[in-house]
Amino acid sequence: MLNRYRVLDLSDQQGWLAGRILADLGAEVNKIEPPGADLSGAGWRAGNINKHLVELDFADPKGMVQLDGLIADADILIETATPGSTLAEQLSPTRLAAFNPDLIQVSITPFGRTGPRSTWRASDIEMMAASGALSLAGERDGTPLRVSIPQSYSWGAANAAVGALVALCHRGRGGAGQHVDVSIQASIIAGIAHAPTFVDLLGETPTRAGSRITGRSVHGADFTAFWPCADGYLNFVLYGGPAGRRTVKALTAWMVERDADIGPLAEIDWDNFDPKFLTRDNIESLEAPIAKFFLNVSKMEFLEEACAREMLGYPVSTVADIAADPQLEAREFWSDLETPGGKIERHCGTFYLLDAKRPKVHNFADAQEKPPSWTTSTHDKSTAAMAGAQALSDLKVVEFGGYAAGPHIGKVLANFGATTVHVESNKRPDGFRLEYPPFKDGKAGVNRGGCFAFFNDSKYGVTLDLKNSQGLELARRLMSWADVVVENMRPGVMERLGLGYEAASRDNPGLIMLSTCNMGQTGPRAQTPGFGSQLSSLAGFYGAIGEADGPPMLLYGPYIDFVASIMGASAALAGYDWARRKRKGGWIDISQYETGLHFIAGALLDYHRDGIVANRRGNHDDDAVPHNAYRCKSGKWLALSCWSDAEFRTLTQVLEQPDLASDARFATAAKRQDFTATLDAELANVLAEREAEATAEILQKAGLTAYPVNDIADLMDDSQLASRNYWRVREHGEIGPQTYGFPGFNLSQTPGDITRAAPLLGVDNEFVFRQLLGLGDDEYATSVRAGAFD
Repeated sequence: MLNRYRVLDLSDQQGWLAGRILADLGAEVNKIEPPGADLSGAGWRAGNINKHLVELDFADPKGMVQLDGLIADADILIETATPGSTLAEQLSPTRLAAFNPDLIQVSITPFGRTGPRSTWRASDIEMMAASGALSLAGERDGTPLRVSIPQSYSWGAANAAVGALVALCHRGRGGAGQHVDVSIQASIIAGIAHAPTFVDLLGETPTRAGSRITGRSVHGADFTAFWPCADGYLNFVLYGGPAGRRTVKALTAWMVERDADIGPLAEIDWDNFDPKFLTRDNIESLEAPIAKFFLNVSKMEFLEEACAREMLGYPVSTVADIAADPQLEAREFWSDLETPGGKIERHCGTFYLLDAKRPKVHNFADAQEKPPSWTTSTHDKSTAAMAGAQALSDLKVVEFGGYAAGPHIGKVLANFGATTVHVESNKRPDGFRLEYPPFKDGKAGVNRGGCFAFFNDSKYGVTLDLKNSQGLELARRLMSWADVVVENMRPGVMERLGLGYEAASRDNPGLIMLSTCNMGQTGPRAQTPGFGSQLSSLAGFYGAIGEADGPPMLLYGPYIDFVASIMGASAALAGYDWARRKRKGGWIDISQYETGLHFIAGALLDYHRDGIVANRRGNHDDDAVPHNAYRCKSGKWLALSCWSDAEFRTLTQVLEQPDLASDARFATAAKRQDFTATLDAELANVLAEREAEATAEILQKAGLTAYPVNDIADLMDDSQLASRNYWRVREHGEIGPQTYGFPGFNLSQTPGDITRAAPLLGVDNEFVFRQLLGLGDDEYATSVRAGAFD
């Protein structure tokens, strides 16, 4: 879809996935590396497959001249230059725009290029701390934990790809190039789902709850998420709503078939079961027989029964489990590529299917002595100023479905000007409206749910009864009006309604339809229901968080849904650009499971190459030591890491701990690794007497990486986010003032905005169908009488 565009990738690990996403979408991506760079690591190879490799020596003035020549005829530049460095000066947006005004320059840094902490250093653990994610993982009273497979770089890079494509769409309408300024801190916040709404609506700060799931009960009770089984752990939760009730009913039937004692489960009216009103005692009583039953069930047995019985729940997978998954084989997800040494490496394939086909992944081109000669530009030159127009103001989007993975795509597009219409039904509103707290003043209502509102700002909201012939006809007309339709229903639902891509494209040949669901549209498990909070388990995230000798730990909310939505937004934009140029639409199939695997691609390659099974390991790191979060004065925590012996010596000096500096056990990184627990205990004692915020400031001034662990209340007051206008308050029709988050990147020419609060249920019916679609008075009134909007 992007095969006319040229991308230069100058990034380190903070940006590898950005170039990989653009390459998967068809762009020619040229990865620039210095001569002699080590390109053998699994992380590098997984992040840079599907690109062309170009050697440039930045230490040689000729290399910098060559770089300028490549930039002069590039469409997109991805770079992660450290602010203030020589390379950052060479890549100054002002300088580059002077000789390529059409260039889209994407800068990825821990905290963005602007703001009081734009020059602060950070590795994965500090960025997870800064984003609030670290505060939500780990035992309630224990150390905040990160995922042992670093996640922050992927979040920043995935947001960078979206930002590049938003800017590209603007340029395609006649606008100039611009600077896309990506903050990894801000990018990660999508992964903590609706946690900020608890602070905003109720003044409550969500906390980590170990292996239990919170935020589902109005009484504050939590639920078991991970259950020991015969060969590991299962992820299963007592959910409400239609799917949750069906699940527990099916599980109870399975238990009866196996002659298990179901105890109090026998007394429940599952058709009316609503766990959000359960107390802790209620939950413990219902969970006891389930826990006993699961002890004799294997992970594979549970997965097969869950698929067959349409139950919500998945096993806690390792990379070995994922590598053997028949669903991935059936969808031809893996790409086997030969290395220069003749070995075969198995990589994650492209993250989407287009018209039921998965685009191929190519191998690395051989390193070239000279960079490619680009003599003819392929991109459109600027033809109009586009003053005042948002990047996506000509894009029309319609959403069918609900919850997170679909609507979050529409939110991101709407934040940059797309006219986005969210379709629900009065009879079956979006599940986030009623099934998930928090609610305004703790009172449930279709227009009082902060969870729904947080992911649906800047949109129009309509209701259509798709079982009503008139309602169905209006849905078809909406799809004919749209450029992009996003749907996250179960596979086959849209087709059975007569709203599938084949039918819709007959009326609208240029339509891009993006279907996103748990496992994709095809394969033996395509029909398996599930929520992102459990799919995150199947995709390997939960198995990689926690202590090595302890149970898995939760990430907050439906984590993988937002991985899928941010990568899905890139696919939608690439499709839109392609359709606009080719006058031809297409059907994009996004498996949320498969997108999640791109966030652990290096660990999967490690397993395929060397049989290494990544496991949870607390906050331990193979290179940095110390590398942890430490409780400080006033109960706050501080994340810090040292990446060399020199940095460790600086740390002991700043903390005024000469005994640590002279201790032979801590003299080198190798020795510190052997005595990590001892060193952590020593540092914990020292930092317990210090304030986290002040200590972070001092350590950063000394050139070290450190950041206070923001809890969610801290996050909403974070000075760096405030300086970048990340949080924006808008007046909601029933909730009142509500705080909304912006995507993780800022654009220099088309900055975007939260244009309005989330819609009340059906509030925009008349505007959308009369003003946007042009229904006359009589036709609209007839539709109302026919029950089309019920």
